[in-house]
Amino acid sequence: MKKYSENNGSYKKLLKAPYQLIIIMVIVVIIVTNTSIYGLYKIGFEQQRKRLTEIVQSEAVMIDAIINYQLKMDNIDALSDKISKAQSEAIVLKKLMYAHEKFVGFGDTGEYTLAKLDKNTIHFLLSHRHNEVDRMDSITIDSKLAAPMREALHGKRGSLVGLDYRGSTVLAAYEPIKSLGWGIVAKIDLSEIQAPYIQAAEYGFFGSIILIIIGSVIVLFFTHPLIKEIEESRQYNRMLFTKSPMGLVLTDMKGNMLDVNPAFLNLTGYTLEEVLNMTYWEITPKKYASQEHEQLSKLLNEGNYGPYEKEYIHKNGHLVNVRLSGCRLQRDGKSFIWSSVEDITEKKRYEIALKEASLVFEHTHEGIVITDADVNIIRVNSTFTKITGYTFEEVAGKNPNFLQSGKHDDDFYKKMWDTINAKGTWYGEINNRRKSGESFTTLQSITAVKNEDGSISGYVSVFSDISERKNNELKLAHLASHDTLTSLPNRMHFNDNLEQAIKMAKRRKNKIGILFIDLNRFKEVNDTLGHEIGDHLLKEVAKRLLECVREDDTVSRLGGDEFAVILTEIKESQDSLNIVKKIMHGVERPVYIYEHFLAPSLSIGISIYPEDGEERSVLLNNADKAMYMAKQKREERYEFYKKDL
Repeated sequence: MKKYSENNGSYKKLLKAPYQLIIIMVIVVIIVTNTSIYGLYKIGFEQQRKRLTEIVQSEAVMIDAIINYQLKMDNIDALSDKISKAQSEAIVLKKLMYAHEKFVGFGDTGEYTLAKLDKNTIHFLLSHRHNEVDRMDSITIDSKLAAPMREALHGKRGSLVGLDYRGSTVLAAYEPIKSLGWGIVAKIDLSEIQAPYIQAAEYGFFGSIILIIIGSVIVLFFTHPLIKEIEESRQYNRMLFTKSPMGLVLTDMKGNMLDVNPAFLNLTGYTLEEVLNMTYWEITPKKYASQEHEQLSKLLNEGNYGPYEKEYIHKNGHLVNVRLSGCRLQRDGKSFIWSSVEDITEKKRYEIALKEASLVFEHTHEGIVITDADVNIIRVNSTFTKITGYTFEEVAGKNPNFLQSGKHDDDFYKKMWDTINAKGTWYGEINNRRKSGESFTTLQSITAVKNEDGSISGYVSVFSDISERKNNELKLAHLASHDTLTSLPNRMHFNDNLEQAIKMAKRRKNKIGILFIDLNRFKEVNDTLGHEIGDHLLKEVAKRLLECVREDDTVSRLGGDEFAVILTEIKESQDSLNIVKKIMHGVERPVYIYEHFLAPSLSIGISIYPEDGEERSVLLNNADKAMYMAKQKREERYEFYKKDL
């Protein structure tokens, strides 16, 4: 089967049209010119015939008149005296010959001839105009020559085209002179009559040729650009058909494929020869029969069908997802179906992947935020709403910085964006704020999404709420560094703080005081009243100690009934003594615990940095020694460390 577009000859007919028009012009010009010349020739011929007829008739009348006049003058009865009549004829002939000598003829070939019949011989009575036949004075009656004269001598009048005495074709008018039995002929060569018309025909022919050439040039001048434009348009349309990334196919109403483009061949896997010998139904799975009939019905009723989706059977046997639409075309009284076929295999895969990604997006336990290149929110998932309390409608188009809690400075965010711009991603912890105002900590990643050209199209942030984990970590850290009963820093925490205090005092050239405190007779409380009351007593002492020191000071429980205090930035030893007295006054007040009045008693040892040592262990050990000395007192149980201790 040939391609439909190549099968029709419309374009070839269009290319031939200018030349066919020129041929028609040639034929029309020739016909019109020849018809016109022939018509003019017929008119001229008829006028010449009438002229000759009138001339020969007038000459015949004139000769009859001369003869009758001569006979009257001679008083002769032509019927009774033949001799006298012959003499009269001779006289008349003489006069005619005299007149004939003065008359050369008319035109180039026109002349009169006068003759009489003597038995079977025609005798010409006047000399002929044409010298080459001057000696021809008679011919036989049965000769083919002198046809007009034979008619005249037979008593007929009229005109004809025939041979004269020379054998030349002439137009002649003939008339009998009955009184003498003569005949007279006025003739002219037919070639002389035809000559101007033949010349006109030649001029007309060459003029027609010139006009045809000019007309052809004009036709080609105006039609060539049009044909060129049509050809370019045809080539352009064919290029669009051939280069189109979408499959294009032309079928008849029965589904026979008449023309397809390369994209359709790539889509189905068949060659052009194979496709043009197939029908549309051969590549359509049977399960789509009902759908196809619905679309065909729509095509017949509305003139178009689709768009709709289905599958094609590839040459290799696998199914190809396609999207079709088309319309009905009419040409030469026949209907065709023009269809566009889009391969949507990748689109279907993308849709499935997108659906799966959407399920992950909506059901993941991490919050997800997607922004455009200007960091304006364009999408969030449901987990984002659960964590932050904000719905998508509330945050759409906003910059996510509204979530900032204020716990990070500008430098933190600058470094974060510098990392994103340099590496394309950032990962770390951020403290944000919920819609309720509550702060929460997230473990968050921010990734720049880039186009193929490297430009940024947006950002994706995935975060987890690690507030509970952070709280647990803080609790564990607190437990590791604080006393579980009193929540005061434990020995390890106290040692760290003391190290830091020493470094700061050394840098600032300040003094610090270390108080080593023992709760007197605490063992007796535990043994007599029980551990529960003892624990309450320890917590109350811890509380009172915190109330007596400054905000920057550290109160720690070292273990059992022992406490320690770091007094930072004291100028003189007396400053520490003031705080010691405040502690003793504040802590040693009676306390009511479970219907028991208890009066706590403290023993306090004091060491001063740097006088009593510059190392943590030395300072604490010296304060401990001073505390033991203080326990020996009955009143004011505090003691500064002295080297003699």
